Formats: sequence, C-alpha cells, structure tokens
Amino acid sequence: MINKLLSYLSQYINSILLGFFFILIVYLLIFHDFENFYREELMSKKDRRMIKVYVCGEVENPGVYELPEGSRVEDVLFMAKVKPTADLQSINLAKRLRDEDMIRVHSSKEVSIKVNINTASERELSKLPGISPKTARKIVQYREKYGNFTNINELLRIDGITVEDLEEISKYIHF
Repeated sequence: MINKLLSYLSQYINSILLGFFFILIVYLLIFHDFENFYREELMSKKDRRMIKVYVCGEVENPGVYELPEGSRVEDVLFMAKVKPTADLQSINLAKRLRDEDMIRVHSSKEVSIKVNINTASERELSKLPGISPKTARKIVQYREKYGNFTNINELLRIDGITVEDLEEISKYIHF
C-alpha cells in the first residue's frame, strides 16, 4: 500500500516538475522576445539614422519628410495624405525608402506618357516615378559617356537605381 502511495506521489511530483519547467521555458522565451522588442522601441530618435524624402503630386501636403531609416513608401504617403485622385497602382507601397528619394504620385486621370530613355532631358527623366533630379542627371551623364541604352537592365549601372526602381519605371520608358 505504501509502495502504491509512493508511486502515485512520485508521478504527481514528476508531473508538477515537468509542468513547472515547461512554464519556465515558455516564460523565458516570451520575456526574451519582449525584451528585444521593448529595447528597439526605447531606442531614441538620436540613435536612429534619419532620412529625408521628397513627396509631390497627388498629395495634400507635398514636401520633404524626415523618417527613420527602413521606412516604406506607404509610411511617407500616409504622412503626406494621398488625394482620392491618386494612382496608387503604379507605386510600390512596400518599397523601402532611401535618403534623397523622390516619390511622385500621379493622378489616376493622367494619360501615361512614355519617355525615350536615350533622348529624354534631365527634366523629362525626373518626371518618372522614383527618379530624382540627381538620378536623372546621372542617367544623362552616363548616356553621354557610354552612349545609348540598349535595354532596361543597363540602368542598373547608374548609382542609385535598383531592381525595384526598374520595375516601377519600366512601363514609362522606351528605347
């Protein structure tokens, strides 16, 4: 009888210890993740690298916005208050912003005009979504130095143009 009682007691203690260790492990995992999240949230504005982005076009508040590095296009467009006439289908809202980016929001009523990448001026190139005047100048300088572009992938040789930028401007250019 005592052996049975000790056996039940041993099983009961084992179950309690196992449950305690399970709860302890779960608690430590949750606390560890929470601590990392909390540490990131406490990071002051001074500790974060800030970028400046210019927004224009179909927005209520065009201008230069300062955002933390890693922000996305949708973040700055929220701040600029997009107008109901804006064509958001032509903008990659998930794209990460870089310092000196320019976001031009076109009207959904505008007729899309294609630009010849080999003959367009800096001004015409800077009208393309995601192409700042600085990048337009680099395109023209590259074209003057190396000749005309023969395909869209050659634009990746321009400092400041990424694959995401190519996807965004591909429907607006021709050769």
